[in-house]
Amino acid sequence: MSRVPLSVLKILEQHFGRIWGPNHTREGTMRSPQVQASDAYALNGVRVLVVEDDWHVAKAMKGALELLGMHVIGPTSTTAEAARLTAAQRPSLALVDVNLKREMSCGLIDELHARGIPVVVVSGYASIPVAKEKIAGYLQKPFSGTELTKALGAVVRRLH
Repeated sequence: MSRVPLSVLKILEQHFGRIWGPNHTREGTMRSPQVQASDAYALNGVRVLVVEDDWHVAKAMKGALELLGMHVIGPTSTTAEAARLTAAQRPSLALVDVNLKREMSCGLIDELHARGIPVVVVSGYASIPVAKEKIAGYLQKPFSGTELTKALGAVVRRLH
């Protein structure tokens, strides 16, 4: 059983709000997120590329996605590394922050779309500088774990 340290969950809560149920263990770890069974089933084993420049957010998202049974590629904070990981590991979908510290990820999103890899954009912006037809979903920060799971679950179900 995968476990995420309580410190990582607190970081995740700080950035995305409380997303976990009351299943904390005595050791200060979490057993599993509260999600719809159909979403959890759809996400199990799916390869997801995570592109996020905030290390704490990236680590927390990775832990949350792994709890859902997803195979996380990355996380990475640059578009160059994301392109390299995409070529080497061929993700089924990507979770991409639009505004990375030193660059915008619009070109990466275009490239992923051209390769047939659905992209769920994560952004603090209310409006994103990417054509809507090039993205499979959009999550505005802060978002809940339930919103993340539903968005990814919907994308994965459309793939099958």
